[in-house]
Amino acid sequence: MHLRSTRFPLLWVVLFVASCATPDTWKHRNLLPVLSLKVDSPFVLAAGDILVRPNWGWLPGSADFPGGRKYGHVALVTRGGSGATPEEALSQALVTESLFYDQVSGSFQWKRSHQTVERSALGSFGTKFAGHRIRLRMPLTAEQQSDLVAFVRSQLGGGYNIFSGKEYFESREARRQALLHPALHRWHCASLVWEAFYLTTGLDLDANGGWATYPNDLLTSPLFDGGRGRVLF
Repeated sequence: MHLRSTRFPLLWVVLFVASCATPDTWKHRNLLPVLSLKVDSPFVLAAGDILVRPNWGWLPGSADFPGGRKYGHVALVTRGGSGATPEEALSQALVTESLFYDQVSGSFQWKRSHQTVERSALGSFGTKFAGHRIRLRMPLTAEQQSDLVAFVRSQLGGGYNIFSGKEYFESREARRQALLHPALHRWHCASLVWEAFYLTTGLDLDANGGWATYPNDLLTSPLFDGGRGRVLF
């Protein structure tokens, strides 16, 4: 059975407020020991990597991360790239992302078809964000990489919804069917990436497990603690 959250706006607000009232045990987690400040040479982006700009840590229900700005952003790398600099790799790579404000045009995107898009990774993670962008990576099989890319691409043109929640399923087989035959939904940047990883790996990337999913909640997940799971660039 598919445990899908309600679409009624008022109930969304009630659930959001309730989640914000939940004690956040990850709020003050010290990430310095597990954050790599050494940029790879060459810098490599692979399909399935997550690019994150951290958000303000004081937002209700959000985990904290030093240097967060505004609402942050999250995108999934769908085509890799490499280069002597992060910018060179970003210019080769593609990401799929859900957005309402477009960093490239400097304007809000009101058309649904322009809100979940695939494009150059340089657009939302370019030079002006240097020092405030993180590459997240976990070990993935080739099949998992392919499934992640296929799912987020299946959501292109689906639109943006700041209140989008997590889509849970009761069994691995149900998750697999949702991955193979995805319905088109509206997402925000973090919920799209969370859902892609949940369906593909069964893992919950949300560090504090709240209803609301922020960029910081993915960024602070202990699933990225190993090796160079987080690289600040």
